[in-house]
Amino acid sequence: MEALRAGARMLGLELSAVQERQFHRYREGLNEWNERVNLTSRAALADVERVHFLDSLSVAPVLLREAPETARVIDVGAGGGFPGVPIKLLLPAIRLTLVEATGKKADFLRWLVSALGLKDVCVVAQRAEELAHQPGYRESFDAATARALGSLPTVLELTLPFCEAGGIVVMPRAGDITAEVDQASGVAEALGGRLRPPVQVGIAGLRGDMALVVADKVAHTEARYPRRSGVPARKPLAP
Repeated sequence: MEALRAGARMLGLELSAVQERQFHRYREGLNEWNERVNLTSRAALADVERVHFLDSLSVAPVLLREAPETARVIDVGAGGGFPGVPIKLLLPAIRLTLVEATGKKADFLRWLVSALGLKDVCVVAQRAEELAHQPGYRESFDAATARALGSLPTVLELTLPFCEAGGIVVMPRAGDITAEVDQASGVAEALGGRLRPPVQVGIAGLRGDMALVVADKVAHTEARYPRRSGVPARKPLAP
């Protein structure tokens, strides 16, 4: 766990002994379940502290700085629990909802929540496009996050409808982020959001082009968004 400890310190975070044990159990669970549920690649699993845990924790300082301690946070397309569960381990007071449409992955997440002894975590096995139109979920969260969910326009359409006005979406991204943000700024505005300039993460062990993209929720999202299941990924909104 040394890479994880060192990276967390660079983010201004210190892992307790309890949190280190939880991350260790998390890693064991991924190894156990990945044999029957495709949660991550073998290469990523071999370097999980850096590839998944530390990458996920890059979101935590933004939430610490800009969201309430007991913020309602939703992780859309949670998969193996990234980035939501590592964030929850560092910020145990948040109330976390993990959205994962694939049943077997949702089963893993339920097991993980129990194995790590997490409180105030809800796993919802449903498409985000459907869930975002339901009362109690639509515009009900202080913050949303998503990782490896698709293009930036797709991610924005699947996350911004969950955030209340004044909330934020925090997205770890890699690659030519500045160009991507410039191209997606109009999409964010159409969904009631406003994109900030990307911020490089700059943590030893992570890719040099890793950055955080933050969208502020500044207005209500029109009722027609998100569009029906599968459409945001197949036909991303145009700038």
